[in-house]
Amino acid sequence: MTHRTRRTVRIRDVADQALVSIGTASRVMNHHPSVEVALRLRVLEAAKELGYVHRPRQADPGPAGEPAAPAARKLNHIAFCCRAGVSPQVAPEFNPYFSLVLQGAEAECRRQELQLTYRIIEDDPHELQGAGDLLGRARAEALVLLNFTNHALVGGLLAIGLPTVLVDHSFADLSLDTVMNDSYGGAFTAVRYLIGQGHRQIAWVDGLPHATIERRYDGYGRALAQADIVADPAWLLPGNLRLEGGQRAGDEFVRRGLNCSAVFCANDETAFGFMQSLSDHGLRVPQDVSVVGFDDIAASRLVSPALTTIRANAPALGRMAVRRLIDRVADPSQPITQTLVHTDLVERRSVRRRTL
Repeated sequence: MTHRTRRTVRIRDVADQALVSIGTASRVMNHHPSVEVALRLRVLEAAKELGYVHRPRQADPGPAGEPAAPAARKLNHIAFCCRAGVSPQVAPEFNPYFSLVLQGAEAECRRQELQLTYRIIEDDPHELQGAGDLLGRARAEALVLLNFTNHALVGGLLAIGLPTVLVDHSFADLSLDTVMNDSYGGAFTAVRYLIGQGHRQIAWVDGLPHATIERRYDGYGRALAQADIVADPAWLLPGNLRLEGGQRAGDEFVRRGLNCSAVFCANDETAFGFMQSLSDHGLRVPQDVSVVGFDDIAASRLVSPALTTIRANAPALGRMAVRRLIDRVADPSQPITQTLVHTDLVERRSVRRRTL
């Protein structure tokens, strides 16, 4: 009997399969940012088809014959990418949440002496080629993706091969690090607080289809269930995370004649609109209806009454994303992680204790 020895696949084989130079194939496998996206994807597909195993260059041998450890890579340049709808450059001045995420990332990059490039990318898979070319020209070595929700686009950017962290969203089937506020825990705390203040009929004003908003809704439901409160479907009001969405939800609250004594809103801007609508209909906060928001943006302290809300630490999201990329570049073999940033209840004047 004869045994056939399986031939080791070399970088030259990958280059030949992808119809590129050995240098180009090597740069792709070593995550060099200078390769345009079409070539990068072609090389990665060829490596996958051939079963190529990339072995990073080893450092000098260790003492006493110990195996040499791989030379740790150092990150120098991060591209901070934001979808146009929530860009810190164009977001309403009233809601600076995403600007604060960027500020956190910038502060951490200064501390770590890293270059940060800011880019706006449309949240659309048809923009993938242009996005990849844009990032290639920027010569970024790693990506922070802020609040992207399109699965195909994020998957395509991930396939470029650069270390990537997704902030404020997640996809269960994509293998990438994520950093998010603890939306579930924060919502649970908010509703449990309302229950502790004597409220049993608590409405929810929803937001857009989004992983963080779904977690907030789950936390709302869990807190009610734990208190043996059965939520009436009529308590669920549509919203869009904007002021006008909150106003429409308030109008609907009144139209339905809901007897809820408290309302939990998906974010602060929704809560502001909801409170305005109640005022327009002659209802008072908190005397008639208590209201709680989520995010603790600066305006929460300025509205009347000041809004009780959940403080989401937006700058920490940016800082943690940068630190995660530094760790990922230094050791690409680390397991994929989801980092949750703690949230806190901030008591102000929009909730009153209900007595029977």
